[in-house]
Amino acid sequence: MTGEQFIVFQIGKEKYAVPIEQVNEIIGYAAPTKIPFSREYILGVINLRGRIIPIINLGEKICIKNEKRNDDQKIVIIEDSEGVFGAVVDDVEDVKRIPKDSIKKINYVVCNGTEYIIGIAKQDNYLIVILDLNLFWRKCSNEIYN
Repeated sequence: MTGEQFIVFQIGKEKYAVPIEQVNEIIGYAAPTKIPFSREYILGVINLRGRIIPIINLGEKICIKNEKRNDDQKIVIIEDSEGVFGAVVDDVEDVKRIPKDSIKKINYVVCNGTEYIIGIAKQDNYLIVILDLNLFWRKCSNEIYN
């Protein structure tokens, strides 16, 4: 089977995916230390093997209500050359290969934030929104620090 590999996760009842090369690791939920005066979607920071990592509520940032709470959730650690962060998601489902030709680009603006959407893929009987979380974090960190 050909195609790129993606980590598929769930927020609320919706399925999302991120290219596997953007994901450093997936950990169980760890309660973050709150940072005063931070934006609502910034849950705080955690210490992961000596590294201080900001944790965001991805569902809140993308306006999707999380179904689960804390101990049942997962943190997807995203890292690139510009930084690292953790995104809280309700569940991590699988690694899937998605053929490039099955990923449809969004040619229209349906909401703020469509620049973070690589495309939408149909798998089985559901749609998966594929996100670029590296770009997402670059924009968020500019918003936070500027």
